[in-house]
Amino acid sequence: MLKRVTSIILFFIIISLRQNLIATKLRCRCLMNDPTCWPNLSVWQTFNESIGGRLILVQPSAAFCSGDPPNIDVCTNALAQWTNATWRSDQVGAMQNHNWENTSCSEHLENITCTQGSVPRLAVNATTTEHVQATIRLANANNLRLVIKTTGHDYLGRSTAADSLLLWLHYMKTMTLIEQYTSCTDENISNAIRLDAGVQWGEVYVWLSTYNLIAIGGASPTVGAIGGFLQSGGHGPLTRWKGMAADQVLEFDVITADGQRQIVNACQNEDLFWALRGGGGGSFAVVLSAVLRTFPSPSIVSVLYSISATNETRYARFIRDFIRFIPILADAGYAGYFYMTDTNISIIFFVPNGNFTVTTTIFDQLINNNTDLQFISNFAFTVPSFYDYFARIMAVSNPTGANVLLGSRLIPETIVRHQPDQVADAFFRTRGRSENQSVLIGHLVAGGQVSNTSINNSVSSGWRTALLHMVISQEWNDNTSAADQEILALHLRTQVEILQTVAGGTQSSCYLNEADPNEPNWQQKFFGTQANYNQLKSIKKAVDPNGLFIYEHVILRTFVIDFILDNNQRFEPSIDRASAMLLRRQIIIPQHAQRPVLFKCLSSITNNNQIHLVY
Repeated sequence: MLKRVTSIILFFIIISLRQNLIATKLRCRCLMNDPTCWPNLSVWQTFNESIGGRLILVQPSAAFCSGDPPNIDVCTNALAQWTNATWRSDQVGAMQNHNWENTSCSEHLENITCTQGSVPRLAVNATTTEHVQATIRLANANNLRLVIKTTGHDYLGRSTAADSLLLWLHYMKTMTLIEQYTSCTDENISNAIRLDAGVQWGEVYVWLSTYNLIAIGGASPTVGAIGGFLQSGGHGPLTRWKGMAADQVLEFDVITADGQRQIVNACQNEDLFWALRGGGGGSFAVVLSAVLRTFPSPSIVSVLYSISATNETRYARFIRDFIRFIPILADAGYAGYFYMTDTNISIIFFVPNGNFTVTTTIFDQLINNNTDLQFISNFAFTVPSFYDYFARIMAVSNPTGANVLLGSRLIPETIVRHQPDQVADAFFRTRGRSENQSVLIGHLVAGGQVSNTSINNSVSSGWRTALLHMVISQEWNDNTSAADQEILALHLRTQVEILQTVAGGTQSSCYLNEADPNEPNWQQKFFGTQANYNQLKSIKKAVDPNGLFIYEHVILRTFVIDFILDNNQRFEPSIDRASAMLLRRQIIIPQHAQRPVLFKCLSSITNNNQIHLVY
C-alpha cells in the first residue's frame, strides 16, 4: 500500500510543474497534460486522504506487457483474458471494445510501446456516496475533465477520455430486496429492488433467481444494470414482455453536478426523473442507485436454429419467408435474436410463459416450408425460469475485446407487417460478410409492452413504434491501417442508409447506445424527435449549467460548443457527423480569431485524441 501511494505522489511531482491557473471565461476543461492548470501535489494529496486512498493510476488493458521490464505474470493473464468481458469490466483502464482505448496496446502486435491513448491516467475507485461527492467537487473546483465508467460497455467511447479524471463506480455492488415498496404516488409494489451503481445484470439475475424473480435487464451478464444501459432506455430479452428497462424505474438516488445528493422520482425533481429514463447515461447526474420493479420469473420455451443456404438466391428467398413470418411469431409472444452473415442465419427465439406444443408448432410452420435448407443445428426446449435460460444460452456467449463500430435502425412494426419483402431485401443487402468481419444482428425486442405510449419518460418514440432493432456490427484487426478503417466506416454508413429505407426514411430512429458515432442528424435519430431532444437539452442546462458531465454524442454535442467562449465571443460551429470519421472528429470552424483556443478547448471536451479542423 505504501509503495502504491509513493508511486502516486512521485507521479504528481512530475505532472504538477506549475500552480493552478484556471481560466474563468472559457468552459474548456483542464487536462493532465496542461501544467498551467492541473492541480498541484498538495491538492491531490489532500484529496486522496479525504477519500481514504481511493485515487489510483490507470493503465490500458495490455499495458502490463510493454513495461521495462514487462510484468510477465500479469501480462500473460491479460492476454489470456483479452476477450473475457468480466475481466475487462474489472480493469479500470479497459473498455469492452478495444478501439475506444485508442492505444497502441494489443494482444496481436509485438514489440510496440504501449501508449495511454484515450485512457484516463487517474481514477477514483468510488465505493461510497462521499467518494462520489468529493470527486465532483474536486472536478468543479479545478475545472477538470470528468468521465464516468462502470463496466466499459460503450460502443461510442463516451466513458473514457485522455488526460481526464475517471469516476469509477464498478465496485458499488449493493443489492436490496424491498418486499413492500410504497412509491411517492402511494402505489404499493411487491418485491421492488434497489441496485447500486456498479451492479451488473448477471449478478442481478443470479441474486433474483433465489427469490424466483426477474428484473427487465440486458442480454449480456457484464453490462451495468443502472448506468448507461438503463439511462438510455435499455432493451433486453424480456422487454417485449414487460417494457423497456427504463420503464421499470421507480426512483433514483443521485449526485447532481453541484455535488448535492438528490432523490429523484415522480414527485421530486420530476424533470430529472423524466430525463434519466431514456435521455442517455452520464449526462444529467451520477446515479448512485435505482429502485426497479421486478416480476415473478417466467418459464421459457425456446427454439434455436442455425441455417445455411446453398446459394444467395435461395438465401434471399428464405429471408423473405422469415420476415413475412416475424409478425406471426411476435403475435405468439416470441422474442429473441437473429444473426445474418453470408448465406447463414442463426436464430435464438423464445417465449416467456409459453406452451411448448403451441409455440413450437407455430415456428415449425416456417421450417416446414424450407426443408431443403441445411440445418446445421436445430432444437427446441423448455426451462422452468428465465435465469435457467439465461445461464444456459446467453451468459455463455459474451465475447469482447475486439475493435467494433456499430450502426443501427429501429424498424417500425407497420413496415414489417405491411412491407415484409422490402424489409427482407434490405436485410439481404446489408447482411454481414465474413470476409470483412461484419454481421447483421436482428433484435426482436420491441413491440409488445415496449409499444406502451402511456409511459411518460424520455425513451425515444422510435422504440414505441418499432418491432425490430437492427444492428450492423463491423470489426477490424489491430493492424488495420487508419485508411482502411475509414473505408470500413464509410461502408457501414452506406449499409445503414439501406436499412433506413425500411425504417421510416429521414424520420427513422436508432438506439443511442448501439449507434454509429458519426450518425448524421443525431438529435432526431438518437432521441426520436427534435422536440424530445430539445426538452432533454433544456433539462441538462437546468441541472448541469456548467456542463460538468460531458457525455459526447448525446446531449452535449452542441451544448458544449455553445459554452466554449464567453458571451462576448460566442459562436456555434457545426459538427459534421456525415463525414463518418472512425477515430477522428471533423469539425467545421468558421473564421474566428479564437481558433487556436477553440482547438485546445475541443481537445479537452471530446473523447478522442485527434481533431481535424476544416476552415
